[in-house]
Parts: sequence; structure tokens; C-alpha cells
Amino acid sequence: MADGADGEERDRGSKGRRGGRRGGGRRSRREPPQLSVAETREWLSSYIYGNITVLGAAIAVGPDEIHHGVAIWAVLGTGLLTFFAHVLAHIVAQGFGTPDDATPAARRAAVAEVVVTARPIATSALIPALLYTAAWLGWLAPGWTQAAAVVVLAVRIGFVGVFMRRRSGQRLTFSALWGGVVLAAVALGIGIAKVLLTH
Repeated sequence: MADGADGEERDRGSKGRRGGRRGGGRRSRREPPQLSVAETREWLSSYIYGNITVLGAAIAVGPDEIHHGVAIWAVLGTGLLTFFAHVLAHIVAQGFGTPDDATPAARRAAVAEVVVTARPIATSALIPALLYTAAWLGWLAPGWTQAAAVVVLAVRIGFVGVFMRRRSGQRLTFSALWGGVVLAAVALGIGIAKVLLTH
């Protein structure tokens, strides 16, 4: 009888482990890919840089450009061209110190890493482009649309501290939230200064 009970316990335990593996597999597919500390730093750098760059483009356009749809291509072009320039620069820079006998697979992995960490530069233009598209279609007023695009980009930058805390597994603190507010204000000032100095 004891042997039978032990066998049943082992069967239930193995089923539970199999179920846990299946459940864990489903959860892992929903989670974003894990990045190393160095890759996360590159991702954050691209995220902040991309949002500030697109912020400058979103501020620079005028009501007429928003009304005629030019603003859509201004923010999209800024995000995409900055993304490609960033990727190209990193690919060229990674050639320094790379051995000549590096395998094609290793080189492709290096390029893939650069593309993944630089992706926030391109995606930062998506929401402003959608807002300016809505204004071009006549669904939103140009002035309110531009204000919304600027606020969205500033808020995205401001939440960097929250992301960093969650990513590192640390508890969210008031100083992290306040630091995000300061960072958003600084980014907004950089965006405005960029417009004033280049237009």
C-alpha cells in the first residue's frame, strides 16, 4: 500500500512539473526577449535619443505642414533615418577590434544585436505620425495634435526611470518618478533648443 501511494505521489508530481513547464513556456512567449545589462543600456540610450530627436521634429512642424500631411513624413523620416544612421555607425564601429577570421554567424549576431537595441529610435516616431495622420484627415485640430504629440513623447521619456526600476527588479521610489519628470523637462528643453538653433 505504501508503495502504491508513493507511486501515485510521483505520478502527480511529474504531471505537475509537466504542466508547470507548459505554463512556463506560454508565459515566456508573452514576455519580451531578455537583454543583457550592456544591451539594456544600449536600448535605453536609443530610446531616450530617439524620443528627443523625434520630439524636435514634432515641435518644428507648423500648422500648415500638419494640415497638408507634411508633418507625418517629417517625424517618420526623422525616426527612420536616425535609426539607419545609428545602425550603420555601430556596425562600422564594431569592425574595430573584430578578428578577420570571425564567422559570418558571429557577424550576423552582432548586426542583429545593434538592430534590436536601436529599434526604439524608429518606433518613437510611430505615435506622433499617427496623431499627425489624424490631423491630416481632419479628425483633430492641428494645434491640439501637435501638443498631444509633444506630451506623448515627453511622457515616454519621463517613464524611463520606471522602466529601469522594473527591469532591475527594484522597488519604485518617489525619486525615480521625480527623476523621470526632470528628464522629461530636460528633453523638452533640448527639443525646443534644437528647433530654435536649426530653423
